[in-house]
Amino acid sequence: MNDTFNTIKELVIETSMHEGVFPSYEKLTSLVLKHFPTSKWQKTHYAWYKSKIKRGEITVPGFDTNTKISDITDETENDVQETIDASLTLEKDLHTYLAARVSEIENGLELVESGVEFQTDAGRIDILALDKQGQHVVIELKAGKAKDNALGQLLGYMGCLSSDSKMNFPKVRGILVASDFEQRVVYAAKGLPNIKLVKYRVSFELEEIT
Repeated sequence: MNDTFNTIKELVIETSMHEGVFPSYEKLTSLVLKHFPTSKWQKTHYAWYKSKIKRGEITVPGFDTNTKISDITDETENDVQETIDASLTLEKDLHTYLAARVSEIENGLELVESGVEFQTDAGRIDILALDKQGQHVVIELKAGKAKDNALGQLLGYMGCLSSDSKMNFPKVRGILVASDFEQRVVYAAKGLPNIKLVKYRVSFELEEIT
């Protein structure tokens, strides 16, 4: 087995070939952290590679996906699925909460008609609102840390609205809401006067049941 890898994908393929089966989460994680110590490897990445190999979208020479993907323990599979489900649930709950309280994102914001999951040619906008000056505001929500692609997605929606003559949105602002932001996103937003970053924090209320 090689000692150096250019990408995590190469490591996954080589390890699967060497092991003869798709490696366990613990095994693959230890190798990723050894060869790529700065990687932000998570269980969702593990599940993504497993899915890609199982469907044949990533080829492992001499690998029978029908028999060798099933060797992963149910416990690990459940952990991975719970991680994904928790992230999706949080984003859905965040969306529902803020859609009913857009003024908490920015004072004076009001939801436009059909402003929840507003359909455009570029995709569905999480929330579309109007500010105090009557300017349309595209709001993109992320459960967790927002990365470059989140900002790109927001800019894509804004560009779509401002260029669509049927919608007549000459001026459009954007707000990206997340629990945190990659530093590069913060730097980029500073150079975009029509973009605002808003950080949310989750608080819990406890109720005694028994």
